[in-house]
Amino acid sequence: MIKKITILMLIYFWVFQSADAQTYLQGYNVISLNEAATCGLLPQSNRLTKDQVFEKLKQVDPDPVKKSLKDIVGESWWIDNMLVTLITRNVMAERPKENLCDTQMGEAPEVLYREGATPDRTAANDYFSEIKSINNFEVLVYYYKTRSPYKRFLIQDNKGEFKVRGIIYAQKQEATKAHALINTILNKLSFK
Repeated sequence: MIKKITILMLIYFWVFQSADAQTYLQGYNVISLNEAATCGLLPQSNRLTKDQVFEKLKQVDPDPVKKSLKDIVGESWWIDNMLVTLITRNVMAERPKENLCDTQMGEAPEVLYREGATPDRTAANDYFSEIKSINNFEVLVYYYKTRSPYKRFLIQDNKGEFKVRGIIYAQKQEATKAHALINTILNKLSFK
């Protein structure tokens, strides 16, 4: 009897482990981009599994901040040797629409001042940030040009129903290429 229970438990563990490995979308209250918007560049049929995402992430960043599959949130695509990850959620009381200007200011690097020295603007000079309106949404694009492989953007639809956090993971020297991909995604995206 104990042997049968053990075998059944191992089978259940294996089935759930295999199903988890195929997950395309995960995270608290995360929904598929397809539920909120359309973007021909990011079809559901081309989404990566969590395993694939983690492998692609390590190709772009050998020592990623995300250390395990459990850290992978949202859904992802591999485009032109760059990893695109989107975390789409409904705007609600516990996750309200953000003031993009406040978010922009909060994310900006500080200029470090030392008494008697020229201010250190190294981080500030490497930082890019802009807010713009496209189609039926507003977006904040913000990232370090050369210091980080992560290029971030935050999209909020004009109706106040959805927000999408996006990250492009690209080689540090490909900041221009990553920025162009962000613009392509934004120009092809339309909320429902």
